[in-house]
Amino acid sequence: MKPLGTQVIAELINCSRKLLNDRKAVEKAVKDGVTECGISVESISSHKFDPVGVTVTAIVSESHIAVHTYPEARHVSIDIFTCSADFEKSVKLLALLKRRFQPKVTRALKVLRGNPVEVVEKEWIASASHYGFEIKYHIKKRLLSKKSKYQQIDVIENDDFGRILFLDKDVQVAEFDAPLYGESMVLPAVCGRKRLNNVAILGGGDGGVLWEVLKHGVKKVYLVDIDEEVVKTAKKYLSKICRDAFDDPRAEIVIDDANKFLEQGHRFDAVIYDLTMHPEALTKEERTAFLNSIFRKISACLVTGGIVTMQCCSKFDTETMKLLRRILPKYFKDIVFRKIFMPSFCETWVFASAFKNTD
Repeated sequence: MKPLGTQVIAELINCSRKLLNDRKAVEKAVKDGVTECGISVESISSHKFDPVGVTVTAIVSESHIAVHTYPEARHVSIDIFTCSADFEKSVKLLALLKRRFQPKVTRALKVLRGNPVEVVEKEWIASASHYGFEIKYHIKKRLLSKKSKYQQIDVIENDDFGRILFLDKDVQVAEFDAPLYGESMVLPAVCGRKRLNNVAILGGGDGGVLWEVLKHGVKKVYLVDIDEEVVKTAKKYLSKICRDAFDDPRAEIVIDDANKFLEQGHRFDAVIYDLTMHPEALTKEERTAFLNSIFRKISACLVTGGIVTMQCCSKFDTETMKLLRRILPKYFKDIVFRKIFMPSFCETWVFASAFKNTD
């Protein structure tokens, strides 16, 4: 037998929540799909993970099918491999599974097997996207690629944007426009308060926002990041972004979970939220519950008239914007959203600021 075949690899994004944590339902979706496509099943097995997630694998006469669900992220990963040069059955099965899981976005790749396949593009890195486009960055020089306890960390040298930091293949900051990002996060707080004495930055381990805060005469700044490796990476590779911020005596670097830090009874004039709005990779808590919890804690930590600023999401991420418009008014007032084009992101980004609700 010649080692030939076709493979369909797909990511189903923002799926319906109904089936994703139901082992029997996911298994049934696979069984119904292969039956309708005329694929013979040799064996099928499934496993329910604790606390969430399901994996179903099927050995079929043509090869195999694997389905992995991530309920907390409303995500399904699918791998369909058949010993055939024809994609027809695989594509049909994917279409059936899409109808069952109801994703808002699908990313799929067809691979011809049996010949050498280059999986990784060594000279390019693609930034994660849930929208109708993908952004790739040319790697002039790869400076770092490592896996920390929490995430994949990459630093590259790019022809136009200089050094760029990626976390889990998602662009965080670039030398070219780090000052613009820092100003977008910090200036609303500077303008909103007559004086900033105590400030907390949640996330921001690259140090760019910290450097911007320190320019404005604050007395104390806490930078809270769960991943010490990000801070170490910034000190070694991103000195043009963080400058000497980490060595400033007014700065205290706290390696901890932001939620735990906010429970310690501190009081701040301003809190700068430089965390992701998609925390699924770092927590098993459902996203709405996570954001409600952390914004409630931020509000509790602010002094009367205190301000929160944050990076929200791409202007194309309408689901996150709807979520923030529901959550933020519970804890804050005078909410302002600002759209700013970030060159290194290659898209317009949404930033926000708001004041603590009256105690």
